[in-house]
Amino acid sequence: MSVAETRSLRDDLESFVAAQMPGAHDVEVVDLVPISSVGNARQAWGFAVQWRDGDKVERVSCVMLVKAEAGQLETQVAPEFGTVRALWGTGVPVARALWMDPTDGALGNPFFITERVAGTADMSLLRRAADDPEARTIALDLADAAARLHRVDWRAMGVGDILPAVTTDKAVLAQVAYWEEIFERQRLEPLPVLVFAFDWLRDHPPATDRVSIVHGDLRFGNLLYDDGHITALLDWEMVHLGDPVEDLAWAYRSLWSLEKFLPVDDFLSRYCELTGFTVTADHFLYWRLFNEVKHSIISLTASRSFDDGRTRNIRHADRATTVTTYLSRFMEWLP
Repeated sequence: MSVAETRSLRDDLESFVAAQMPGAHDVEVVDLVPISSVGNARQAWGFAVQWRDGDKVERVSCVMLVKAEAGQLETQVAPEFGTVRALWGTGVPVARALWMDPTDGALGNPFFITERVAGTADMSLLRRAADDPEARTIALDLADAAARLHRVDWRAMGVGDILPAVTTDKAVLAQVAYWEEIFERQRLEPLPVLVFAFDWLRDHPPATDRVSIVHGDLRFGNLLYDDGHITALLDWEMVHLGDPVEDLAWAYRSLWSLEKFLPVDDFLSRYCELTGFTVTADHFLYWRLFNEVKHSIISLTASRSFDDGRTRNIRHADRATTVTTYLSRFMEWLP
């Protein structure tokens, strides 16, 4: 983005923020800079808002997440923003949600703004030695964060008005149906193994006795950590109400697993101790299988977006090639 374009963005953003703060005076957006270490679904910017309150100048550091062009996910900003805002103050580590524009009116694309949280999302931690104490602490923190998230009373918080509600008997198959519908629209070829996988998932849903807020992308890389502890969970694009075991299995996929620092059995033991829930081996395996299918659909969506010319992000161009690996793992693990 050119200097002139950045200046124009700052001016538009300043007008938007000022409109959200009618009691503040001399509202300014300063230090607007792009943040490069983000995923594919959002364009991130860091900045500060400062304003005058009487003789006192106030300032808050912010992060803005702008919905990117078509890519690997079909999501909207309102459910993500609303859920994060509802979770503030519950003990779940989230950034404080400030403002949102779910339309393209203010900046040309939907976006939301949160307060900036200290920490890093540096993935190099995964390359550390297996006995690294900070990595193990973060893995335990992730179990703690999952436990807090899955135990919040989402009904009392009004999250049922933000996310589609499901009952325990429908929670699993609702996610199967959601991703199968996307698969049928986004595939570029028949992919009979995926057709078989969806049939198997539909025929073998595990029984679940609870519905929780499910992050949907709970893993290392989607969190900030500082001084050995998690400061915020990020990237709530796939948040939904469902079976919490989905999150646990996703957190231990091989691409980002903390297994070498904290074996999955220890992770689950910590989680169950904190929640009082039980996670059986068969239940966990089902969601591991499901998640290989889910990630396959995410990759197919990315490739289709590039193939259709709806994105120029070169990272999406060959994403369909990853599907073979994910489906091979599915078939290998199939009971």
